[in-house]
Amino acid sequence: MVERFGLALVRPREALALAGNRRNAGRSGSDLLLAFVVLVVATQLRAIVGAVWLGAAVEPVLGVRAIIRVLTDALTVDLGFLVLSALILWASAGPRRELGRAFDLACVAVLPLLFVDLAATTVVFAFSLTVGSGVMMTLSAIAYAWTGVLVALAVIQARRPPQPPSERSLARKAGWGIVVLAVLGVAVQGIWLARNLERVQPMTQGDPAPAFVLPKVTQDGKLGEAFTLESTKGKVTVLDFWATWCNPCLKAMPHLEKLQKDFPDIAVVTINIDDFKEARAIFAEKGYQLTLLAGDQATSQRYGVDAIPHTVVIDREGRVRRVVRGGGVDLHSVVAPLLK
Repeated sequence: MVERFGLALVRPREALALAGNRRNAGRSGSDLLLAFVVLVVATQLRAIVGAVWLGAAVEPVLGVRAIIRVLTDALTVDLGFLVLSALILWASAGPRRELGRAFDLACVAVLPLLFVDLAATTVVFAFSLTVGSGVMMTLSAIAYAWTGVLVALAVIQARRPPQPPSERSLARKAGWGIVVLAVLGVAVQGIWLARNLERVQPMTQGDPAPAFVLPKVTQDGKLGEAFTLESTKGKVTVLDFWATWCNPCLKAMPHLEKLQKDFPDIAVVTINIDDFKEARAIFAEKGYQLTLLAGDQATSQRYGVDAIPHTVVIDREGRVRRVVRGGGVDLHSVVAPLLK
């Protein structure tokens, strides 16, 4: 298996030849499945720990949903590209057309997506780097271009399978290099968890509200200065997690605006979790004056956001006093007693 990963990295023609050989039917698929498992553990360990903790501390269904969300975010694009590549290879195979063989070849062709993701995530976490959108786009372009080349080679393999040579020492070294990288990825995530365990601890009612730092969305729809929960210390604080596509969230926004006006000494903070530019446009159109933040996955997970709208009421001492999932609660009646 290690050698086959190495072949995909340094000698893709040989890797494709092995995958296309029907004596090895299904082997590349099992290799890819293992690669997916390694990728998820090495790049999403902190999110998985947070999800399991959420299910154990709050409600099992919340933990299950959080894990599903982690897997969906990590694997959906790769799996979609796998299916697309397999269909292309099947359609291009001519007389040798066989769907199972096409999927075996596609399983090798999509490995670069996983390699680039693993390498990039490990480096970012190891050195605590902040990666801009330009760098992310460049890495994605490299990964998809690399995969595209392997798909093109796989088309040739699907029509005229070559015979791979027996010398594969370089492939073994490359394969073990991937294993070392995966181990480093898990180690980096584990060290981060050991040092920052409180940052993945899920929120429960009565607990201190988890600290967070999120950027404000400026009036022109850009990310501005950082907002910290600490800045609302001593105030009753209402956090509202929402998305621009969520109709109940949009219907609740005028009520939040009124809540802030009726209780000027509290802090009503809205946290958008999908498109902060569109969120600012909605605020501008409706004239909302509420604080608008751009959310992230870590904050949403710590606050147990599995459905929206999701509203958290925090008292003056910084403890969670009410969690409202899905709306339908008069927040005035929740906030008023906390001001006495």
